[in-house]
Amino acid sequence: MQVLNWSSWKHEFFLHRKFTPFIYLLFFCFSFYSTDVFAKKQSDPVLDFARQQIDQKFYQPAISTLNTFLETHKNDTSALYWKAYCFYKLKNYQAALENYTLVLKFNPRCFAAHVDMANMYVLEKKFNEALPFFNAAISMHDSDINLYNSRGMCYYYVDKFEMAIKDFKRVLKLDPNNYLAYNNKGSATYNNQNIANASLIDLKTAESDFNKSIELKPDFELALRNRGIVRYYMDKLDESYQDLLRAIQLEPKDENAHYYLGKLLYKQKNYTGALEFFDNAIGMVNYKSEFYIDRGMCKIEMANFKGARSDFYKSMQLTNNNGYAQYQMARCYAAEGSKAETFDALREAKKEGLFVDVKYFTYISKDLYFAGWAKDKDFIALIQELKFGRNK
Repeated sequence: MQVLNWSSWKHEFFLHRKFTPFIYLLFFCFSFYSTDVFAKKQSDPVLDFARQQIDQKFYQPAISTLNTFLETHKNDTSALYWKAYCFYKLKNYQAALENYTLVLKFNPRCFAAHVDMANMYVLEKKFNEALPFFNAAISMHDSDINLYNSRGMCYYYVDKFEMAIKDFKRVLKLDPNNYLAYNNKGSATYNNQNIANASLIDLKTAESDFNKSIELKPDFELALRNRGIVRYYMDKLDESYQDLLRAIQLEPKDENAHYYLGKLLYKQKNYTGALEFFDNAIGMVNYKSEFYIDRGMCKIEMANFKGARSDFYKSMQLTNNNGYAQYQMARCYAAEGSKAETFDALREAKKEGLFVDVKYFTYISKDLYFAGWAKDKDFIALIQELKFGRNK
């Protein structure tokens, strides 16, 4: 059985949902079924010729051939299907949709059309729209692991993690040695909540799934990276380091592995090493705000305050949720001893809603850079303002 090759747009599932997550994408390829889906019909020389063109990937000429056939066989589902399939392969999804819709109007149980529609919506990242078609396909073939893996991925992307886990468990029931499903199930388990606040039980469950995936496929880079990130949050830093480093060796352009290795080294106060990996991550992907925030934090520790502020500004250009970036900007100004700018940044963080989470007041009270103002009347008044608002 064939599967689509997703190397061109492999998604990396971060463990924070605010990040881009990482799960191994395995989508069902329908050509395996579609080649024989109308085989029981009486052969027609025009359709046979169109099929030969399709087999040779001459999709546009095949459409012309099929159009000629459809002039005298307007509602022929076989011709309509292959016409839709050609448009699908040409990535003319609107034309494909129109023809698949006709196929399903005349034959609601056309398995190949349901699967193609599901794949097409996945390619367009319309995961909610793909789900009904995967559901229909599974209702006709309820023991196909690829369908369950693919539908589980769609559930994942629309934050229906329990449903995703259920599908991945179904895969493992059908195929206990499916390393992809173990990785996907582990990803869904920790993404069912914010991994930074995940329970130890859930982290251990995810780690166990990744262990099994790696046991089945020792060089499975995604599972190694995922396990490394889970272990980072479990404070298993040495083991996390080995996993992330191995992931980078297997896939040097995995920006997420570089990013988390940077976070790990920052946690160990190896700021020079951390900066190198943050630079690597940003050099590969320059649109993730969290990458800039963490690099800016590293630059604060290295007294590169101008560089840190530049990173925080860049982060704020990439997202509409800037409370945390403003908080780190305040830390940077505090490290420089710039009181007025620090106060301004903290007020901006409040406007962004950061201090709805009261943990940040604990962070401020314990932060070395704010410590010098612990008894400062203006600073104490500012904290009260951040907590309760300005006095009228």
